[in-house]
Amino acid sequence: MEKNPNKVTKHSVSVAINFVVSDEDIDDIMSAALDGSITYWCGKAEVVGDYYGEYASEQISWGGTLKLYDIEDDSVYELTLAKFLMGLRLWIENERVFELADAGRLDVCQIDAAAADAIIQYALFDDIIYG
Repeated sequence: MEKNPNKVTKHSVSVAINFVVSDEDIDDIMSAALDGSITYWCGKAEVVGDYYGEYASEQISWGGTLKLYDIEDDSVYELTLAKFLMGLRLWIENERVFELADAGRLDVCQIDAAAADAIIQYALFDDIIYG
């Protein structure tokens, strides 16, 4: 069978990339978020229950929960490890940051304050709603 040179065919390819994310990676992202990147919309972060680590930024990697309080109204959002990981996945997919993979590991040195904010927003809202 001969190919028709006037025929245009479009094909779709789906790519899945797995990232390994360590507890330290999660702590680093949470530290960036709590130390300033989310403070324009989050007025307070509160550990739910006992502190699992030394700092609030370590709570999520230990499987704990943080309450994040909206700065403008009475809304309170609970962040858990499952939500954080979903937010990280959504951020990677939506922002097309596949280049952050280094031999299957997430390169958190490439995650700045704006990225940390986006990850937390994706985790809580499934989208970017602030900023």
